[in-house]
Amino acid sequence: MRDLIQLKQVTQAALCLECGKCSTMCPLARFGGFSAARMMSIHEPEGEIHGHAAAVQRCLTCGACEVRCPQGVRYTEFVRGLRVELPEETRWSCPHGAVFQESARWAAEGAVNGRNSSWLEDDLTVAEEGEVALFVGCLPLFDVVFGSELEVQMVEIARSAVRLLNRLGIEPVVVAEERCCGHDLLWSGEEETFEKLAVANTTAFEARGVRHLLTTCAECCRTWRLDYPRYVESYQPRVQHISEFLAERMADENLSFRHLGEAGTMTFHDPCRLGRQLGVFDAPRQVMASLPGSEVVEMERSGVDAQCCGTPGFIQCNRDSRRLQTQRLASAAATGASRLVTACPKCLIHFRCAQAEDRRNERQAAEIQVEDLTVLAASLLTINDEAEKDSPSER
Repeated sequence: MRDLIQLKQVTQAALCLECGKCSTMCPLARFGGFSAARMMSIHEPEGEIHGHAAAVQRCLTCGACEVRCPQGVRYTEFVRGLRVELPEETRWSCPHGAVFQESARWAAEGAVNGRNSSWLEDDLTVAEEGEVALFVGCLPLFDVVFGSELEVQMVEIARSAVRLLNRLGIEPVVVAEERCCGHDLLWSGEEETFEKLAVANTTAFEARGVRHLLTTCAECCRTWRLDYPRYVESYQPRVQHISEFLAERMADENLSFRHLGEAGTMTFHDPCRLGRQLGVFDAPRQVMASLPGSEVVEMERSGVDAQCCGTPGFIQCNRDSRRLQTQRLASAAATGASRLVTACPKCLIHFRCAQAEDRRNERQAAEIQVEDLTVLAASLLTINDEAEKDSPSER
């Protein structure tokens, strides 16, 4: 067992002043009786992990508590370290029958024969080897699980990324041997299995000559950029979220977009992993603002103070998660925007799921369209020069 006292020191959890500032930011604290950060820094860690471990597992690891901490306590890292030590019998079951965790475990053990590339449409081109690669992640599996129920096409996010890159003259490498990035396993405490995935993925991409890796998922981006280097030091490509890559190139003459028309008012939801944990706030907004006819309005809580979508990956989903999703959707609708745009497939799924549940139960809910940033941008690409000549009203 790792030295839990050392864990508190390394993450600076031992420096907690019990000032309560973290409680003002914790999304769960507003529901009463809970402050993930303070509970886990004050209590004896060993007593917590060998007890019911509710505080350790309930934490959203969204990082909101770290924003106001005067001591610089890295609570999310502390929580993740504690989860590694959780006895099997105290671990909470994961939602959706743990299908995503099981799939990742199978992949870690080598149950991968190469992914089906049928999702690539005829007009899209990719490469076998090269400098720039697209990490597709679990989008195909998301389609299988959520496609019909939530009326989403998650693989369209990957297609959209390839379409945008092709317009820029880039044929991205798509690696058939890639596996789940392992995000949910790592944050559930399954460190050894996560390391197997990290080694397998980095080996596969290095063998294709990849030096610049793009992701469409905030969690995949965080995992590749911050977590993989801790386990695989020998191969560290440049890792960017697709929004960062596009933001630098929106003025490229090859990227020509149709006018948004009357539905151009949008608001952006900052995914916790992309925003607070990677510091990527401006790039998605720059992409949105570059779309003709767009107007980007901010929610009451945005940027570093943005509210979490309610659940860390597919690690847990409960009443608190749904309450947070409902609040976030209401906040987005209050801006007057017609679209809530996000840059993380899981945030998109969680919001769509909350909306679907409201419809099933005939509950009044915030009316706003939830969209992925990559899909939105690709859907507005002009088809030919004639489309560019159309007036906004005709589009």
